Amino acid sequence: MIAEIVEAIKIASRSLMQHKLRSGLSVLGVVCGVMAVLAMIAVGEGTKEKTLKQIGELGIRNIFVKAVSLSDEQVQIARELLSEGLRFYDRERILSVVPDVEDIACLKEVRAAVISAVNIEFSPQIIACSANYASIQRLHISEGRFLNNQDIEGNQLVCAIGGDVAHKLGINGQIGKFLRIENELFKIVGILDRFYRDQEAITTMAIRNVNEMVLIPLGAENLLTKREEVQNIQSLTELIVLIKSAEKVFRAGEVIKRTLDLSHNGVKDYQIIIPLELLRQAQRTQRIFNLVLGAIATISLLVGGIGIMNIMLASVSERTKEIGIRRALGATRMDIILQFLAEAFMMTLMGGCIGIITGIANAFIISKVAGWKTSVTFPAIFLPLVMSVCVGLFFGLYPAVKAAKMDPIKALRTE
Repeated sequence: MIAEIVEAIKIASRSLMQHKLRSGLSVLGVVCGVMAVLAMIAVGEGTKEKTLKQIGELGIRNIFVKAVSLSDEQVQIARELLSEGLRFYDRERILSVVPDVEDIACLKEVRAAVISAVNIEFSPQIIACSANYASIQRLHISEGRFLNNQDIEGNQLVCAIGGDVAHKLGINGQIGKFLRIENELFKIVGILDRFYRDQEAITTMAIRNVNEMVLIPLGAENLLTKREEVQNIQSLTELIVLIKSAEKVFRAGEVIKRTLDLSHNGVKDYQIIIPLELLRQAQRTQRIFNLVLGAIATISLLVGGIGIMNIMLASVSERTKEIGIRRALGATRMDIILQFLAEAFMMTLMGGCIGIITGIANAFIISKVAGWKTSVTFPAIFLPLVMSVCVGLFFGLYPAVKAAKMDPIKALRTE
């Protein structure tokens, strides 16, 4: 059987070389189809990796509780219902009520001016945070240390700064130097590693750029607070709740929601964001996206396969006498089928290989020109190639069977 297949491939090669232009045009349709399949898979995989990476950075065991800005009318309603917004009390209540919680970090955005000794445009984001913020958000220190509980309990004027902040400050951004925030001097005790993120990517929740942040102990911001804002010193901007395991995140999220609904008397002055839920939504969306891309790419391959079938039907008609001679010399119907299937196989394999090369180049061009992330994986190469060969064999089968069923005597009489 192997010898017969090898012989069929040799005959098919000679036949294809005798009709180079026609064979080339047939292959072109497969090339376009494979190129489309690979490019679409590469774009889809790149989008998936980008989305999953960004959502993963939020932490799949984390639940974010963010304070929501209210309109004047909503503020009035909240006051009537005795809701004071997101506060430190909410942290204590969640810890006491939700057993699946491992830890909670507190954050408060501070509106204050950083006065630099160097003449540069300088407006970092100032965040007052608890000592566990770095561990929960998996931040790393390149120099010095992060804020600790002693800094918070002692109301120490110290700070940790992002990598970009340290770079802009130059020698004034080193450990032991002082950073002026409003009228207070904060000693720099730590510098964070630079954290590279795609800041242009969009999710339901904006990811903080820690490179541009100045972190001070929670409570130290009160020294920077104006007198008219004293009543808000216990308010928080965000709580980051770390759950003991990913399997308990959704259950804990429901309990946290009910707990806050009760403590805020039904006022929606907070928002709960669960990255794990975003991750699953992104995966569902990606599956739908892949199905749509796969359908479009499959249509492209089918068009190429139909082109091959048309060319092979024309070839069968032109080579009727050749088929009759082969049958008269002892070739069986299976030999004829193998001959034409070998031609279809070789055309689609050749078209698939060229399509793979052009598809990889196309994915690279898309990435550079459009700025989209693409990812050429092994399935992105293997799947289009196998699909192209299967399509070629499927559409080549009918012409091959038609050729094999010819009456040898009538075929020999054909002019």
